Amino acid sequence: MKKLLIVSFLLLFGSTSFSQYSIRAGLGVEFKNISSFYDYINQNFAPSNSQLKNFNSAVNFSVEIDKSISDNFDLGVEMAYDLLSYNYQFNLGQYDVTVKNFMPSILAYYVFSGKGYQFKFGGGAGLRFINIVEQLPGTPTTTSYSSTGIGFILRGLGNTKISENFYANITADLRYDVNGDVSNSSRNLFNPGMNENVKFNSFSAGITLGITYLF
Repeated sequence: MKKLLIVSFLLLFGSTSFSQYSIRAGLGVEFKNISSFYDYINQNFAPSNSQLKNFNSAVNFSVEIDKSISDNFDLGVEMAYDLLSYNYQFNLGQYDVTVKNFMPSILAYYVFSGKGYQFKFGGGAGLRFINIVEQLPGTPTTTSYSSTGIGFILRGLGNTKISENFYANITADLRYDVNGDVSNSSRNLFNPGMNENVKFNSFSAGITLGITYLF
């Protein structure tokens, strides 16, 4: 993965006879399935009227820079971050958990464009850095867990021109992340109801709206 990152950065920022860059910034929503984590919440903290469903929404923020390698091929680097949380108020206090996922990725696209529009289809992969912060009912302190994994993306995006260099952007993603167990210096996050560690492998589908600047 480190070698792939180095090669991708050299291709992205090296000089070629065909050089056009684009920067995209977006805000979106993902519908995410983290089955092991949802089982942990539902079995231990969620009452029957507040059970998590198979897919739950997470907020996604992303910034991406792409370079046109040829008329129909772009290479890009994305820095994305998503946020999912759950809380419930018990008599003894509030249960609260927040899941944060930092997702740098290398992407490759097939591109076709016309007057005032551009479409890209492709995918990529990258490292995943996940952090979980949990507060149990009646406990004033929080406990953090983390892990590093890998993730994969399939993506389609469209740009529609709104001024000389600015485009309105819509992006649709399918993501699969493999983060496995999360832990801290003393223990893993554990689900006693299933007698197993909680895993943070996830599948999600999302849509993002944003702005693209071409230069």
